[in-house]
Amino acid sequence: MSPLHPLILLFGLFFQITNGLSIGSYLAAYGPTTPSAWSAALSPFSHLQFVLGISLFHLGLLANYYHDDALRLIRTRYAARSTSKEGKKGAEKHYEIPTAGLFKVVLYPHYLAEWVEWFGFWMAAGWGCVPARCFFLNEVAAMLPRAVRGKRWYVERFGADKVGRRKAVIPGVW
Repeated sequence: MSPLHPLILLFGLFFQITNGLSIGSYLAAYGPTTPSAWSAALSPFSHLQFVLGISLFHLGLLANYYHDDALRLIRTRYAARSTSKEGKKGAEKHYEIPTAGLFKVVLYPHYLAEWVEWFGFWMAAGWGCVPARCFFLNEVAAMLPRAVRGKRWYVERFGADKVGRRKAVIPGVW
């Protein structure tokens, strides 16, 4: 893993605390707090919207785990091969185009899975849940440009032939 600047760590920690407090405050006190208020917030199909939202959240979460593990497997497999006889790991970075799961059609399926996950949370919490909506939209706004730049990097590093028809993050679209 690349070195992490302490400021990046602090900004990430600040964001996570702020986001957790915002969503937690909405769910605990500032949003709907009674069953009738929740029904009104999720109407006209309150149970269906909640179940679909939670299902999307879990689908995105599982897909995110799967695709992150696929990336981790590439690194650990390479690290195991490059370990010297003395037991020291090589410092050289290794890159390859993953092919597991949605990596066959997009280069950043873990981003897409994260979006599905948090869109599902927003749906389950109700379309009026401003913190969930802000989190989802901020994720898309932060990750989409990174995925587009990342696709350019893949094309430069591996060539258009190797990247093939893969999109950056949204299958068949972008």
